[in-house]
Amino acid sequence: MTMNTTIRKLPTNVLGKDYIVGDLHGCIDLLERLLDEVQFNPERDRLFSVGDLIDRGPDSLACLQLLTKPWCYAVQGNHESMLLNFFLPYLQNHYLDNLDDVNDTNFIWNGGDWVERYFMLDQHSMTLEFDQSLLLVADLPLMWIIGEGEQRFHVIHAELLKPEFNYTKTQVWLDSDIDQWLAQHIIPSETEEGIYWSRTLMSQSSKKRLPALQAGLSFTFCGHTYAPKPRQVLSHVCVDTGAYLTIKSRSNLNGRGYGLTLFDVKNECYISASYQQSDVLWCDFPLVRPTH
Repeated sequence: MTMNTTIRKLPTNVLGKDYIVGDLHGCIDLLERLLDEVQFNPERDRLFSVGDLIDRGPDSLACLQLLTKPWCYAVQGNHESMLLNFFLPYLQNHYLDNLDDVNDTNFIWNGGDWVERYFMLDQHSMTLEFDQSLLLVADLPLMWIIGEGEQRFHVIHAELLKPEFNYTKTQVWLDSDIDQWLAQHIIPSETEEGIYWSRTLMSQSSKKRLPALQAGLSFTFCGHTYAPKPRQVLSHVCVDTGAYLTIKSRSNLNGRGYGLTLFDVKNECYISASYQQSDVLWCDFPLVRPTH
């Protein structure tokens, strides 16, 4: 079940910079390193998250508490969706006997065991700070639209893939479709699953050469499908580079490029931080634009 299907819009940032962060998965300390490195200014700059702030990493609740910051804008990822589905009965009646997965969402199995530390058995409830964060998650949109014209970009979790993509000339939704969703204040239910879960474009891009650009679709920053570095496919710019994979207890990926990526939209570059390296990596990433 989806708690929130809204689509929201913000104007272009004329005062500072906009940054897009990949799937955090609890890796708040890596984000702090990156924000310090770029000298993030909360008075002028904005941070956009492609979702999956939680699970698998060291401090999921701290990542959710970013949602209290006026400079942070996030979308709901599939892990936030699983969290909300897991706690749906609790959201409705504010009572918990235990943390059994009664909704069978596989949330705990997918890294959600961190919530156990915030369960108060004697009070049959979660802690106040957890409750406050859960309500913030429930209010997250599925999509942000930022700016107008050539400065416009979108933020989603996975992909804007059409349900019937195998039978259409255009595989993805375009700005014209998105503008209709905005006017109606809702994203069609048949499209939601792809926005949460689809890996089709990013998976296909490694098997066959899909174009970097999709005519009629503004740059759409997304995550969900990790790789050692960002990539652009049909105007989707995927910035999930597997931050949680670099936790030493999980794997040994030293030198393979994985980490948490922060993308600078204005300067078309990104920086990446890893648990396995003390320094950060700076890389240019010129976006492929239409030729006029």
